[in-house]
Amino acid sequence: MDYELTSAETESGLDRFVRDLALCLSVHRDRSPALVWPDGIDAVVAGADAELPGLTTALGALLGSEVTSSSVALPVGGRSERNTADTDLVLLPVKGSCGGRVEPVSPGQGRAVLEHVLELRLRVGEALYVPRGFVYTLDFVHTPCTLQVLALHPSSW
Repeated sequence: MDYELTSAETESGLDRFVRDLALCLSVHRDRSPALVWPDGIDAVVAGADAELPGLTTALGALLGSEVTSSSVALPVGGRSERNTADTDLVLLPVKGSCGGRVEPVSPGQGRAVLEHVLELRLRVGEALYVPRGFVYTLDFVHTPCTLQVLALHPSSW
C-alpha cells in the first residue's frame, strides 16, 4: 500500500504560517486588533532574513495586498511610544519580548470597535495585528527585542 502525505504534512513552515496569519486577518481585518500564534513560526524565526521575501510575497498573494517588511530593534528599557498605524500592521517578534498596548486614536473613535485598551506581552511565536488608524506602544523590554513589522498595503483603496 502506498502512503500519500496529506497537504498538512507537505506544507512548509512558511506555508502554514502564512495560512494561519491570513485566516486571522480574514476575521479581524478592519475590525479589531488580534493576537495569533501561527503554526510554522519556528521556520520563520529560524530563517528570519532568508524567509522574509517569501513571507511577504506569499502573504501578499493570499491577501491580494502588497506586503512590505521592516525591522524594529528595542534595547533593554527601550520604548516605541504612540505610533499610529498608517496601514494594517503585523508585529512579529523574532527575538526577545516586549510589552504592547493597542488603542484607537481616540477612545470610541475609529473604524474598528475596541471598548478597552489592549495590553499584552508580545513574545516570539506570537503575531499582533494592529488595524490602520490604531495607536500602538511597545515597552517593558527586559532583554533586547527585535520585531519584524509587516505592513499590509491594500491594492485598491
